[in-house]
Amino acid sequence: MRESELFTNLNIFFRLFKDNTTAGDIKEQFLFCLKGMNNRKDIFDKLDSLKAVYETCFRFIEREAADTGFAEDMLSLQRDLYLELEYILTFEHGDKRHHFLVVIPVADRPIMLKNCFASLVEQCRIFQYGGFTINAHGTPVYNKISAFIIDDSKDEANIRKIKELCSETEAAGIRTYYVGLDEQTELLKQLPSEYKEQFRCLIGDAHNPVQPHKGASISRNIAYLYLHAFLGEFSEKALIYFLDSDEEFRVKVKRGAGIDDIPFINYFYWFDKIFAASNIEVVTGKVVGDPPVSPSVMINTFLDDIALFLETLSNAAPDEKCIFHDDQSTRDSSAEYHDMVKLFGYEVLSHPKKYPCSLSGSHTVRDCLDDFSKKALGFFYGLHPTRTQFYSHEDDFTETANARTIYTGNYVFRAAGLRHFIPFADLKLRMAGPVLGRILRKRLKQGFVSANLPLLHKRTIQSACMNEYRSGISTDKHSIDLSCEFNRQFWGDVMLFSIERLAELGYPDKRLRLPVITETVYDVQEKLWNLYKDRQAEIAGKTAKICDYLSHEKLWRGKETEIKNSVTNIALFCSLVEDNFGVNSVSMKNISEQIKEGSYINMVINAIHFFYETDIAWNELLKSGLALPANCTDAHADR
Repeated sequence: MRESELFTNLNIFFRLFKDNTTAGDIKEQFLFCLKGMNNRKDIFDKLDSLKAVYETCFRFIEREAADTGFAEDMLSLQRDLYLELEYILTFEHGDKRHHFLVVIPVADRPIMLKNCFASLVEQCRIFQYGGFTINAHGTPVYNKISAFIIDDSKDEANIRKIKELCSETEAAGIRTYYVGLDEQTELLKQLPSEYKEQFRCLIGDAHNPVQPHKGASISRNIAYLYLHAFLGEFSEKALIYFLDSDEEFRVKVKRGAGIDDIPFINYFYWFDKIFAASNIEVVTGKVVGDPPVSPSVMINTFLDDIALFLETLSNAAPDEKCIFHDDQSTRDSSAEYHDMVKLFGYEVLSHPKKYPCSLSGSHTVRDCLDDFSKKALGFFYGLHPTRTQFYSHEDDFTETANARTIYTGNYVFRAAGLRHFIPFADLKLRMAGPVLGRILRKRLKQGFVSANLPLLHKRTIQSACMNEYRSGISTDKHSIDLSCEFNRQFWGDVMLFSIERLAELGYPDKRLRLPVITETVYDVQEKLWNLYKDRQAEIAGKTAKICDYLSHEKLWRGKETEIKNSVTNIALFCSLVEDNFGVNSVSMKNISEQIKEGSYINMVINAIHFFYETDIAWNELLKSGLALPANCTDAHADR
């Protein structure tokens, strides 16, 4: 951009909204800034005032875009305004904003990682936070973004693909660091032997060599140690940004009759703004798209919605125009997909939700049924087709609220936040983020907040409605077994709600006696097990209702050939529900036996009790230096 083009897009904004009172007020503010401005130095002296003008424009144009269905002309102007401001900020001598260290743990998911990386490159290209410099090869390198891949993969072919993706991302302008099993081994070799044993609950078996498929929580803790070493040699002010490989820097929105995933939020700009304005230590975003919970705790709501879908379908002919495109609000209630939402203090929603068809263009009821039936099978991999989470715009991205849950796929913290490791990682339980969130809420209070800066969550590869690798799910041609994930979910719930109760007694900063911890955990276990059993009975009744629909002659008479595959898919879905949630399911039998045997609850109790010593030792370690392993370099060291 040439200096003669300064404020071009700002003036386009003023012309476009010349009759709007708010835009007129912004223009008055801008004209006041222009007084006495003749050269670069004058602009530099008024940067804060100019930033305020642009940020007011951003809020206006983003509200306008959200209100008008995210029209392309609004999005184009929004992006041009951000680029214009970035150019103006180059007039400042040294950009004092934060450098972002984007950390992505991954395990055998090269396709999802490719999509995640592509969205990161897109985010940098569209918004250009921090600007870029041209390197010796004549290509741009983004000044304030680096990416770190913590690879927990087992398959050699996937490891090669992930390394190639790192090289491609580096070539696209983002400094990218690959931290695989060899690099992790070299890093952990530095730990004194007493720490290796004490931190087994956080980083697994640290003996040589480090093994794959350690789990996401262990991978994050190893990443914390790596970042501690990295920051020891890093001179810039930095923020650490964790996300998951199945997420993208996009949001899911409704545009007319269709649904799109679009780049809309300038994440780095606004996260930097939040941290620059306060002493906040940890900020968590959220997710849109697929719910961030296991299928094992959202089956009840989906069964309700399938019954409604089939009931609605019974009044339509297969060749009729699709009837599942009603204009529905994107303002969904919190955690409405969760079967036990009441446990989290939210309002219980008993009514089913209508399926929002995702097909575009001209299509029929039969087409919708076929698509829905495939998505129903995708439920076991993490889809919730009827309760997809859509982006809901609020007027100010810097607005925050006190938080209680970490979305481990979308949280940002200062370097000091490395002291807040993922607890109980070796147990590999679900709900690790909510557990850590309860601890942070107790410790940090207003220093731990949430912001409306969601990432797009995609649990499955869209074309097949299936995962790549996902711990806790076993599949073959004829079955999907959720018993391992179901088990991790139940004991994760026991851990979460035990920590929540104990936090009310002062945990973890107050040292609680073992009998207090034991009594609390046993009480939580009993309450949750009763809830799980009650839920199982509800699931059985709802599944039977759906099976009745499938066998209803009047409903399907004359349509059998046209919808055969769809009915087969839904019947298979019901069979898989029975296998995984029914009265004879392995999942419930395993938990029942574990409760009687008592070893699992003892692991939870002991983990909670020994947290104190682990916490002290971890913080002692962070006071010492860790050297960055020699084999930990960016993907193209010569760039």
